Formats: sequence, structure tokens, C-alpha cells
Amino acid sequence: MIPAPVRRRTLEQSFAVTTTLLVILVIGATTVVVQQRMRGALERGLAGRGLAIARSIGAVATPSLLAYNYTALQLAADGAVEDPALVYVVIHDKEGGTAGVAGSLPFSASIPQSPADLQAATTRQISVPTHDHRALTVLEAVVPVRVEGVAEPWGTVRVGLSYDSVEDELQRLEVGLGISGLLLALLAIGVSRWMARRTTAPLRELVQGTVALSLGDTSYRIPVSGVREIAELGQAFNKMMDRVQEKAAESEAYQNQLGALNATLEQQVSQRTRALEESEVQYRTLVQHSPDSILIVQGGQVRFVNQAFQETFGISKERAASPSFCLESLFPAHHAHVVTERIRAWEAGDPASPAEVEANDTQGRSRELELRGSRIEYLGRPAAECLLIDMTETRRLREKLHDSERLRSLGELASGVAHDFNNLLGAVLGRTQLLRRRDFPADVDRDLAVVEKAAMDGRETVRRIQEFSRLRTDRPLTPVDLGQIIEDAVEITRTRWEADAARRNVSVQVVSRCEPVPPILGNPAELREVYTNLILNAVDAMPQGGRLTLRCAAPGGLVHSEVEDTGVGMTEEIRRHLFDPFFTTKGQGGTGLGMSVAYGIVRRHGGTIDVTTTLGHGTRFVLEFPACDVAALEVVADAGAATPEAVRPGRILVIDDEPSIAQLLEDALSCEGHSVEIALSGREGLEMSSVSEFDLVMSDLGMPDMSGWEVARTIRAARPHVPVVLVTGWGTTLSPDEVSRSGISAVLHKPFEIRELIEMTHAVLRRVAVPAER
Repeated sequence: MIPAPVRRRTLEQSFAVTTTLLVILVIGATTVVVQQRMRGALERGLAGRGLAIARSIGAVATPSLLAYNYTALQLAADGAVEDPALVYVVIHDKEGGTAGVAGSLPFSASIPQSPADLQAATTRQISVPTHDHRALTVLEAVVPVRVEGVAEPWGTVRVGLSYDSVEDELQRLEVGLGISGLLLALLAIGVSRWMARRTTAPLRELVQGTVALSLGDTSYRIPVSGVREIAELGQAFNKMMDRVQEKAAESEAYQNQLGALNATLEQQVSQRTRALEESEVQYRTLVQHSPDSILIVQGGQVRFVNQAFQETFGISKERAASPSFCLESLFPAHHAHVVTERIRAWEAGDPASPAEVEANDTQGRSRELELRGSRIEYLGRPAAECLLIDMTETRRLREKLHDSERLRSLGELASGVAHDFNNLLGAVLGRTQLLRRRDFPADVDRDLAVVEKAAMDGRETVRRIQEFSRLRTDRPLTPVDLGQIIEDAVEITRTRWEADAARRNVSVQVVSRCEPVPPILGNPAELREVYTNLILNAVDAMPQGGRLTLRCAAPGGLVHSEVEDTGVGMTEEIRRHLFDPFFTTKGQGGTGLGMSVAYGIVRRHGGTIDVTTTLGHGTRFVLEFPACDVAALEVVADAGAATPEAVRPGRILVIDDEPSIAQLLEDALSCEGHSVEIALSGREGLEMSSVSEFDLVMSDLGMPDMSGWEVARTIRAARPHVPVVLVTGWGTTLSPDEVSRSGISAVLHKPFEIRELIEMTHAVLRRVAVPAER
């Protein structure tokens, strides 16, 4: 039975009423907007017209205003008011008086400002009384009259235009809009009713089909008609019954498949169980063989530790998992709190950042660790899986690299200082030796000898700085027995440490345990200086006595040596600055160059030096050098060369940007009979060598415009027979191979002695003269 329809307003009626109201609202709003915009446009047009008329009258009246010709101004006002649109015209002179007036003047109305203050044209709306006592709305335009060259206005023109034209136009517009709106509203009502009836007709059919479906009639079909959406709704309703039949067939098929799946479910569960066991074995293998310590913490209690954790901390997995074990006991107090907070955060699922902590291993050594973790499920409950990554060796290597970079930078600084000192000492030493060649009184000669010795001592100090910077290459390296070097250093320092121990009434034991080792390539004197410094520093570090042990062995291809004492040790700050130049803990009793020079010597020999120390427990220095193959070395004995005999005087060109050094070379060589010319720059020297013949060229290495290498290459390219000698404070940094490849005949190191200069000059000139004689 079809239920009776509910008596309410139909969709058709609602649609028609809503559409009609909407159309009326749109038409009304449009009418108001159009009326307001039209009024504004008409008022702006009227204002523009009034200003244009006022400006035109002002232009005509300007000569009369200048001449104060009131008759002409009155005629101008009368002529202008003949325009029917104008209500009145008023012309004011410079002082604001009325010069001309015509029309219905509102005498009660005043000018907006005084003529002198009126700087721009203005408009305003006023009311003008008429003869029949009505108020006429007028738009008044006020324009100042200006004369070229005068800042103030020379007068003012007032023009009044009636608003009647605007009101008439607006009235016609309102009548037209009202009629149009009424017609559009009637049309909208008719169209809305037609559209509502056409749109809702398919919906009524859909209601009937839905009622039939609720009664169980699945064969009912709705005719597809109406707009697109209604038609699609009808099609969807018709397809719904087809889908019901299809779903019934699919349900039967699913039942059959479910039976088949039940038959194979046991096999699938077995396969997945096997895969899970294999995954667990892989995970356990990965965890157990990890080089980093891994543990699982649940509720503040350790539940699992891997093999690496047991080996690092010496704690078995049974003890770690016992309730009495406290994980925080492995860490110092200031780090234990961090470990606890991080583990709680990970167990709660918070993404806490890693932390850097310290812990003690099985040997009691402090290990720097990085603690990482995450939340996992362990035995059905939340837990934290933690990873302890050992960063001790990584940070040690990083600090070692940082120290190497710092010492390298200090070496570069030291080499630059050494170069500047060499230039200064070269001038002092050379001049002093030249002065001593003269016959000065004995007391003056003694004073000069003191200056010479001071300069020689300064040269030795510069040499030590260059040794720290690892830049000396002028000393020959020969096969050296490092064990014998250590024994020699012990004997050299024996008097010092034995006497010092006896004076302080303490016992200092020096033990040498040197195994036979292969030789290394080095300079015996420099290596003895290294071990002598280490022994003396170790003795100073044992004020209460102690034991000094020296070892030497050859593991692999390296020669390994150790110098270990049981003294007071060093702080970390002292250890970091140990090899810095001029750093000392002995106050006025030390120069601060001993360890820095030792570091430079070891590095120049291709070796490494490392130090480990514990405050109050002593210090150990470890030195390693590469072993050399004696059979592969070709040792050439230097029998010593005799002083070259003097040759004929030569013509010598000296190139140096330091005038004091250049003048010194000129004076010293001139005393030997040579003809010397000076150039204070590389370019000047090349110009002189291109126009004159020289037997020898002496050039500085570091000059602002060009280096000594460039000077040598240019001269050798133009005149291969002319020898070039480098005179430089960088001489100890030059390798023989580099000098030979550049065509350099010899290198004279600053600061030099006059004897060295003369001997080298004679030797080079003699080598050039012998081929020429042949």
C-alpha cells in the first residue's frame, strides 16, 4: 500500500518562489547601483563644465583685472550669464571685492577662501533663493585667476550651474529602470515556474519507483528522462537491481574460494613461520657480530646485550640481565643522567637525539661513546634498543689531524719569520765581517767581534726555527742505527741526570732496552738532539725521582722507539701545545724551542712522534721512522773540496730588492777586484742583462715583481753560458733536484759569511772559465 503524501509545500513551488525572489533582489540591487553611479557621473560632468566655464571667463577677464577695469569685467559677467545653464557669474578683484556680477546671486554665500589663499580651483554645492521663495540647488565652481610671474591670484571667478538637468536625467533613468525591472520580474516568474515543473517531473517518477522497491518489487524500472543529473539518477536506480543479482553470484563464488583457502591455510602458516625464524636468525647474527655494543632496555632494566657489549665492559649477559645490575654504574655521574633520560625518551617513543657519553672498559680506560637508540617491541611490550658506538679512536685521529694542521700552519709562519731574519742578519753579519777586514784599533775590533758572534748566534736560532718548520734540506741523510743513537743520547746526558739526582738526593733510573733494528735514513746529530731533549725533559718531569725507560724495536717496516717516564705527567692543555714554538712550562729556564725543533726533525726524517700522558702517572713518547734498505743506497763520501783558487776579475750583476744586501754584495765582491752592478728588482736586472755582458748573475729568490726562478729561466734562455747564483733566506728549503732542474749554478744561504761568498763566487767563475779555455 502506498502511503499518503505529506502535505507540505512542493519542490516545484519552493523552486519558483526562490527563483522569483532572487531575480527581484538582483534587479533592485542593480537599479540602486546604476542610479548611484549615474548620479556621480552627472555631478562630475556638471563640475567639470562649471570649472571649464570659470576658467574661460577668467582667461577673458585677466587683462581687465590687471587694469582694474570694472566696466569691462561687468560686461564679461553679463555676456557669460546668457548661457541658460548658468544661474549666476561673479568676478572678484585681487582684494576680494566684487568687480562684476550677473544672474541670481546668492549674496549670503561667500567665497570659500580669500583670493590670496585660494591656490586651486574648487567646487561646492549651495542653495540659491529664487523669486518665488524656493531654494534652488546650485553647483558653484570657484577658479583663481593667475598672471604669469605672480605667485598670488589676481582675482577669482565664481560660476553657479543649476542641478535641474541632473535631477531631470535621474528621474528619466529611474522611470526606465522601474519599467525594465517589472518586465524582467514577470518574465522570471513565468520561466521559473516552467523550469520547476520540468525539473521535478522525473523526481516524482523516482519517488514512485522507490516506493515500489520498498515493497519488494525488484522488476520495477524508472523511465530515464529529465535533466542530466536526474537521468543519471534513474540509470543508477535501474542498475542497482542488476548489481544485486551480480553480488549474489559473487557471494557464492567467494564461498567456494574460502573453502579452498581453508584447505591451504595450514601450509601458508608453516611457510611464514619458517620465514620469520630465518629473519630472526639473520637479525640475531647481525646483532651478535656487530662491532658496536647493542643492548635492549625495558622499564629501566637491561633485557639483552650482544657479544661486543660483554667484551667491552667485561659483563656477561646473565649479569647484565639480572635485577641487581645498574646500567648507569658504567658511566660517570654527569653522563649517567643523560643515558637514563635518553633511554626513557626512546622507550616512550620520543625522537630524542643521540648523545656523547664516556664509560670505562674492562681495562679501566675511558672510552668516548656515541649513544643512539629507538623504540622497539620486545616480548610484547615497548622497549628501547640502544647502540653504543666507540668514537675514541676516531676522535684521537681527528685531534691528531687537527694538531698536524696547526703545527703545519705554525711551521709556515716560522719559515716566513726565518726568511725575514735571514735578510736582516745577512746585512749585519756581512757588514761586520767587512769592517773587521779594515785596520781598526783593537778595542773597536773586539766590539765588532761581539757583533759578529751575536749575528752568528742569531743565524743558529733561525736554523732551529727552520728545523721546526721542516724546511731544511741542506743536511745530508745517511744510514743510521737508531739503537746506537739512543745509547749515545743516554751517555751524553748521563752527567746531567746523575748529578742532578745526586744533588736533589733522589734516585733516577735510566733503563735502555734496544733490540737490533734495521737502519734508518737520517742525520745522526739531529736525531741525537731529539732524544737528548726527550731524556732531559723526562728527568725534569721526575722531581722526586723515578724510572726512565727507552725502548727500540722494529715491528713490520717501521723502526719503533719509546721514551717513557714515571714523572708528574701533563695536563691535556699542555699536551696540545707541547710542540708549539716558544711554548715552555719552565719559565725563564726554557726557550720553548726544544720540543718544536724535535718535532720538525722527526717530520723531516719522514717519521711520526706521538705522546700519551696521564697527570700524576708519567708520560710516554712514541717515535716511528721508516726503515731503509742499505744495499740500495749509494753512499758517496764527500772528501772535502779545496778552496777554489782566485780567477780573473769578473763582471757581476747583483739583483736584490733589499738595498742593504745588494750594497753588501757589491762592497764584498769589489774588494776582490770584481766589477759589480746592482739592480733593485727582477725586471730591472733583466733589462741590464739584455744590454750588457756579465760573467755571473747573483739574484734574490723572493722579490715583489718576479721570483729568482723566473729571473734564472729568462737569463739562461737568452744566454745559456751565464751562470746564475741564488742568494736567499729560503735556501734551506730548496732541494738539489729543484735547483738543478732550474739551471741554478749554486745557492748562497742568508745570512752568509764573506768567506763563503768569495769562495762560492770564485768556484762558479772557475767552472765557467775552464770550459771556455778548452
